[in-house]
Amino acid sequence: MATTWDTREKSAMIPIGTHALFLSASGPTRKPGTPIVLLMPGSGSTIDEWVSVRRLVTPFARWVEYDRSGLGRSGSPVEPPDVITAVSAAGELDALLKNAGVAPPYLVVCHSWGGLTAREFLHLRPGDVVGMVFVDANTEKSFDGGNWPLPYISAVIGDIDWNDATGLTANRKLAKEEWEVVLKMQQDPRHHLTEAAESRGYKASQTILAAKKQIENQVLGDRAISVIRGNAPGDLQRMYDAGVAAGNGTEEDRRLFREYLEPADKKDHLWQEEILRLSSFGRFVRSRSGHNVQMVEPELVAAEIKWVWNRINE
Repeated sequence: MATTWDTREKSAMIPIGTHALFLSASGPTRKPGTPIVLLMPGSGSTIDEWVSVRRLVTPFARWVEYDRSGLGRSGSPVEPPDVITAVSAAGELDALLKNAGVAPPYLVVCHSWGGLTAREFLHLRPGDVVGMVFVDANTEKSFDGGNWPLPYISAVIGDIDWNDATGLTANRKLAKEEWEVVLKMQQDPRHHLTEAAESRGYKASQTILAAKKQIENQVLGDRAISVIRGNAPGDLQRMYDAGVAAGNGTEEDRRLFREYLEPADKKDHLWQEEILRLSSFGRFVRSRSGHNVQMVEPELVAAEIKWVWNRINE
């Protein structure tokens, strides 16, 4: 079955025991032993956010992507969990790849919360990951180790539209029909339930990952990695401004939000830069966009995937 994922475009629902996950592969025919690019999206996000990146990568690399449980085209357990951790998400991905027969090695691309799930997957399959690209990825230290979103931030943001307020609607590189698919997925009630469960598992995910000491032990050795830093604090500043303009939150909520924002850029830079220590061979790139680099600067993400790809295949 493995060879069927190594050539032509293919998608299918793959059983993982309790339910099935949607898996898709595209790009050039994969030669034996060569890597396949494996996408791991952020919390509450689907593969539909990555169509522009995929278009740029598939001319040179085989690409495989999937929607996590409860998101996009994937199914859900009969009784969806109240808490989802990065460990459970990585375990499901491990089962998915084994059941589908998508063989290693993998060049992992991860975004946001996917940074935690990707590193848990690395823990499960340390010899199978040959390179990584972190796209504004969360770490064990993000948000000072607290569950996200913080209550006072939620209070000030209220019902402000994230896509519009942060400029994503205006600046995204997705075609109109592609963007409409993303919006439809974001508005799905099932999506909201899954995102909330992932949020409830965030702090535990960080604690579990920190105990593995991957950074201290430089677990990737000299395998190539790229760390792309977006501007999540800038997005939050825009959300703060829009929330205050709308009259959201108490004065105390706003004060706490301002105090969070003051050191946020410096902290985020340090957290992101620390990811480089997973390997002795990597590079750090700063994007011009906010948190959703994959939809605003897909060419930058594709270029970093190509850079890691070339290092692997030298």
